Amino acid sequence: MYEPSRVLSTSHRRVILTLAAISCLSIGIAVGVIVTEAARARAEDNRLAISNSPMTPDALSAVFARVARDVEPCVAHIKVYESEVYAREGTGSGVIVNSAGFILTNAHVVSRAVRIRVKLEDGTENDAKVIGVDTQTDLAVIKIEAKKPLPVARMGDSDKLNVGDWVLAIGSPFGLEQTVTAGIISAKDRVTDSGATPFQQFLQTDAAINPGNSGGPLVSLAGEVIGINTQIATNTGAYNGIGFALPSATAVDVYNQLVSEGRVRRGYLGIVPQEMSPQIARLNKIPDGQGVLVRELTNQNSPAAQAGLQSGDVITSVNSQKVKSSRELIRRIASLPVGSLANIDYVRAGERHTASVKLEERTEEADTSPGFRPLPTDPKNPRGGPGGAAPDAPKTKSGLGMNVKTLTPELAKQTGLEGARGALVVSVTRGGIADENGLTADDVIIEVNTKTVANQEDFAHTTRDLKSGDDVVIKVLRKDRGPMRRMWIVSFTMP
Repeated sequence: MYEPSRVLSTSHRRVILTLAAISCLSIGIAVGVIVTEAARARAEDNRLAISNSPMTPDALSAVFARVARDVEPCVAHIKVYESEVYAREGTGSGVIVNSAGFILTNAHVVSRAVRIRVKLEDGTENDAKVIGVDTQTDLAVIKIEAKKPLPVARMGDSDKLNVGDWVLAIGSPFGLEQTVTAGIISAKDRVTDSGATPFQQFLQTDAAINPGNSGGPLVSLAGEVIGINTQIATNTGAYNGIGFALPSATAVDVYNQLVSEGRVRRGYLGIVPQEMSPQIARLNKIPDGQGVLVRELTNQNSPAAQAGLQSGDVITSVNSQKVKSSRELIRRIASLPVGSLANIDYVRAGERHTASVKLEERTEEADTSPGFRPLPTDPKNPRGGPGGAAPDAPKTKSGLGMNVKTLTPELAKQTGLEGARGALVVSVTRGGIADENGLTADDVIIEVNTKTVANQEDFAHTTRDLKSGDDVVIKVLRKDRGPMRRMWIVSFTMP
């Protein structure tokens, strides 16, 4: 018998199962899609993309970029060969300062070169010839024959710089051409210990300067060359945070003379200068303590000697401009034309005078004068050297811690000081005032506090009343190398 209720029940179950299966499948597909999309989203989150937003550099960065872009075409890479086989020996940098191909660089970059090759920013290379070298400033001018006018750097005024101003150094450190580094002016008028001449007062910078930067420009944010990179202070031979550039004021003056005459001519006074001391200033009644002491004349025919200056004079101004140091005096005189007259104001024994000095031309030999270095002493021979008085010769002992005796013609001959007069130092007490101030046996004292000392009696007379707090200025003649004699002026205050 047909049973409809059972048939419907079976059919209903099948429908339900089918719907359930479809539902599960749909849910599975949906879950799969969600998981796949989530995984894809996570992958997208981990990818990098370049932003399309416009660049908005800060103002300082924009200035750096502009200055580098403007000046780099004016910077030359210099390759130097120092042997006939043209083996490459070194590199340096230079800056184009004239469209005809004149390049300013350092003398130490090119002074020994037998061949110089210059590579410009556009990749072209040319041989260069040396126009002139000035070892006193370590500057040189070279020239290439360019087929077209070259880009030229503008020279700025280094005197207007302030400590803290931003600067860029551009050059070829370690041969890496067109390298730009940034820093500030750390100091001005810096004198270095690496054999700097009186004509080298540097701009100090912390812009990275390395071997190969020599001769390249130090540039202001106005895009002007305000220095020529020249030296670094380092314990390793590489960048150590301290670099030195010759100011543009010096570079321009030297360049103009080298291009016009092939050398630099400097005025010469003919003295050996010495820095002032408070004792010398007080003795000469100079209230501000400023001036330069004439330690000695280079010779009796020097321009200063012919104008009447003497050892012990204090020069206070040149052409009405005050001088405060030996280096400043030398630079001031050197800047004047050879053959010109310089009006020198000076003080002698407290009285003011003026002399008109006709300047001669300075030679490189004039730039070397020894400092005050006491002669070595032998503990077994407190007199410290040959010659002098016999141990039992009459002598005068002073409160300065030394024994002296009249320099007779015989003693003068023994000590190589023929023609000199004064009190010969026979011995010096170790640790005494004379010893501490560099006096040694065989020195000849010729003046104390502007009073002439011709013998031991004069010395005794000029020193017997000295007491604590008194200033003492002693003029000393000392035998130097060979027949040379050197004048020294020693100053101190009695303890």
